[in-house]
Amino acid sequence: MIGLSPLAATFDLRFRHAWQLCYDDKREEAETAAAALLLEPRLGRFHQAGMHLLLAMSPDDYVEHASEAVRLYTEIGNRQDMTDFKKTHLEKLLKDANHLLNKAREDQTRIDREVQKILASGITMDELHDIQIKEMNQRLDAEDADEATAEGADMESQDATGMTEDSQMTGIGSERTESQRTDSRRTMTGHIDDDEPLPEIFRYSKKDFYTLYFVQ
Repeated sequence: MIGLSPLAATFDLRFRHAWQLCYDDKREEAETAAAALLLEPRLGRFHQAGMHLLLAMSPDDYVEHASEAVRLYTEIGNRQDMTDFKKTHLEKLLKDANHLLNKAREDQTRIDREVQKILASGITMDELHDIQIKEMNQRLDAEDADEATAEGADMESQDATGMTEDSQMTGIGSERTESQRTDSRRTMTGHIDDDEPLPEIFRYSKKDFYTLYFVQ
């Protein structure tokens, strides 16, 4: 962040924090942070593009966010003072933004068709809205149950760790299972090989953003 003003440095920290939340699978927190940063009137174009790109993977307004990311990255790429190194990273981000835009349009078209089929069956928009709310609540309940199960597994792992420490002191053997030896958080490198197709929802290498953060 050398050469950045205090305000720009603050924006950059918030930008990195939002993406770090995304890397850590804290998607709702990441989206909230991204939306809040976009409200800043003096936010630079590169940071704007990155936050729109993050929100293009959310369930809300994803077509608009992907379109805005493509527009902003294109504008930045039209600058004449960019080095080849920066252009290379920007081209990758623009490619990913276009990929997300195409996917977002496909998803929106599919959803529109499904809604039209449902409405054609005689269900009203109000009834459809009620069904969607019910499904959302069921999904949230299921996620809460999964979190409770994960917390229980963590407690069991901690108990197992304590048993291992005790056994080492007393000389009694105790071996943890493979799942207990594995960190509960998956390790995400974020690297995407050029020859590999992009997954539907993907993570970026931090360097793709950090090497360009000063391009406004």
